[in-house]
Amino acid sequence: MKDIEQVLNSREVAEMVDKEHKNLVRDIRRYITQLGRSKIEPSAFFIEHTYQNSQNKTMPCYNITKKGCEFIAHKLTGTKGTVFTARYINRFHEMEDIISNKETEPVLPWFIHNFRGKYIMLFRDFEAITGVHLSGNYTSLKRTYQYHLTGGHDYNGWEWYTSINKEEFKQKYGFDYGDDQCMMYLYPCGIVKALDIFKKENPDKYMETCTMITSGLKQLAAGRIPKKQETGIPASINETCMEDIPVQVKIFVNGKTVIF
Repeated sequence: MKDIEQVLNSREVAEMVDKEHKNLVRDIRRYITQLGRSKIEPSAFFIEHTYQNSQNKTMPCYNITKKGCEFIAHKLTGTKGTVFTARYINRFHEMEDIISNKETEPVLPWFIHNFRGKYIMLFRDFEAITGVHLSGNYTSLKRTYQYHLTGGHDYNGWEWYTSINKEEFKQKYGFDYGDDQCMMYLYPCGIVKALDIFKKENPDKYMETCTMITSGLKQLAAGRIPKKQETGIPASINETCMEDIPVQVKIFVNGKTVIF
C-alpha cells in the first residue's frame, strides 16, 4: 500500500487555487516546457491524464504530485499561497490516513467493498451469485414493506455513468464502476434483507446459492458485531446500518433523478 502514488487531480487543485481549470492546465504546460529545457523530469511534478466531461468528451488534465503542489504553491503569493499550501497538505494527509487504514483492514470477500467509508455489496454481484435481478424486483414498492428493499436504508445509487471517469474510480476505490447507468449497491442490512426475501421465495435454492454471501457477512462482522449463533448472521447488523443512511439519496428512475 505504501507504493500507491498519491496525487491530486488538476481539477481539484484548480478549485483550491480559485482558478479556471483550463488556465491551470495552460500554466502546467508552461511549467513542463520550462522544466524540460532544464533537463528536469516533469513527471515527478505533473502527470498527463484525461477525464470525461458532462458531454462525455475526453478532456486533458493532470495528476499533480506532492512536489507538483509545492511547485504551484511557490508560484502563488500572499494569502492565496498560504491557503493552498494548507489545503493540499491536508489532502495528502487524508490520503495517507486512507492508505494506513487499508493496510490494517482485514481482507474482505471479493463481493464486499469499502466504498466511501461504508461496506457495500454491488447489485450486480448479488445478482451474479443468486440470479435475482434486484432493481424493479426486490426494490418494487408494490411489494409489502417486509418484502422489498428500502432506498436509502437498504440500498443506494451513486453517480450517473456519464459523470464518472472509470479509470480514476477504480484507482480510488479498488473496484470497477461497471456498465450500468447508475452504480447500485446494498448496505449490509440490505444484504441481510435481500437474503431473507430470497430464502422465503426460493427455499430450495437458498443454502446452495447463498452460503457464500452469508459467510461473507460473518467475515465482515467478525470483531465488529456480535453473531447470532442459531443462524450465523450478525444479530445486530440491521441496527448498525442506521448510520449508513445518507443525508441525501439519489435514485435514478427511467432516466430521471429522484432526490429524497
